[in-house]
Amino acid sequence: MRIFKNMGQALRGLRLNRANTVLMTLGVMIGIASLTVIVAIGDGIKIKVLNRITNMGFGPESFSVIAGAGRMFFARSQNTVSMSLQDSEDLLALPTVRLVVPRQRKRLQIINKKEFTNTRVYGVTPDWQLARGWEMVDGEFLTDSDLERRKRVVVLGATPTRKLFKGADPIGKMVRIQNNFYEVIGLLEEKGLTESGYDPDDRALIPLTTSMSRLTHFTYLHSIKVVAFDSSQVPETMEAVRQVLRRNHNLSVLAADDFRFITPEGIMQWVTESEQALNRMLILISTVSLLVGGIVIMNILLVSIRERVREIGIRRCFGARRLDITLQFLFESILVSLLGGAMGVGLGLAISFGLQRFDVLPTHITIEPFILSFVFCSLIGLIFGIHPARKAAFMSPEESIRSQ
Repeated sequence: MRIFKNMGQALRGLRLNRANTVLMTLGVMIGIASLTVIVAIGDGIKIKVLNRITNMGFGPESFSVIAGAGRMFFARSQNTVSMSLQDSEDLLALPTVRLVVPRQRKRLQIINKKEFTNTRVYGVTPDWQLARGWEMVDGEFLTDSDLERRKRVVVLGATPTRKLFKGADPIGKMVRIQNNFYEVIGLLEEKGLTESGYDPDDRALIPLTTSMSRLTHFTYLHSIKVVAFDSSQVPETMEAVRQVLRRNHNLSVLAADDFRFITPEGIMQWVTESEQALNRMLILISTVSLLVGGIVIMNILLVSIRERVREIGIRRCFGARRLDITLQFLFESILVSLLGGAMGVGLGLAISFGLQRFDVLPTHITIEPFILSFVFCSLIGLIFGIHPARKAAFMSPEESIRSQ
């Protein structure tokens, strides 16, 4: 019962000193509001990047194996020739693998009469469309017949289509790649630029056999895309792929891999590195703001104690213990901190909704800001309220009343 009585005294003290209460809440409110917005922006960016990766046909159940050691998109050896069609056939035999898409890649010039453009030309199999989930807007995709007969046909992305045909219908038209003419048989749907500036539409697809025999004149692969039956099987599938490739490439136990993996999680981490660095800096600023808010609470409570010396003395004379005085001012500190936190969360949510509504930045609201604000505010109120509370508690009752 004493605890509830002391809490009532704390609420009464905050009501009677409204100006001090408002000043104490401001610092905490600003810090919690910025923390709420930062968390919402971070989650929103993650979701947007994952949606973009999925939209580009890189679902959670798939990953790519790239020739050449190194990390992610940065190879240590650019001219690795170890990946072969035999590798792709062996990977397809793994029990957890649903699809395997071997691929060659080379940036080449494509010419249509007087128009030309440099684009990424990929030699792929018909399973490429199944693995990527990339829809066609016109024409048809590569077929097994095109692959077997090494036909000179091409499927264009939106970017080379715009540059080469200027709005005209390209289906059935001929374009020149190196010294050979290729018939345009299909157009891929447009995906649009990514946040990092990468253009997934800047591509042209031809049969892998045609690429090997007529274009690149070599049989090794640039990469192999692997699709597992389920996303939960990806880790064990990647380990099985590593073992198969190391065996096929005759790598010793001490030798490093001569290939590297690209996963959706890896892409997301790579794309959001700058955002994560910015978020860390902003979280640090928010933490400093919360600490400043705590210091403000402590100093205003100290000033308030000097103004309320007579109140403290009267309570002591009527039987209030030092513990009661300590709890009263400690509750005042915690309650005002929690009040500032609640107002900060409200302000942060309003800003987050505004950023999302006006398409300034992607945001996503979760329960995390509420948990963080409650924990931070409780700690700030407790830590920065202890000193003022103890100072009030150890005042002499006689001196407190006499000083007035």
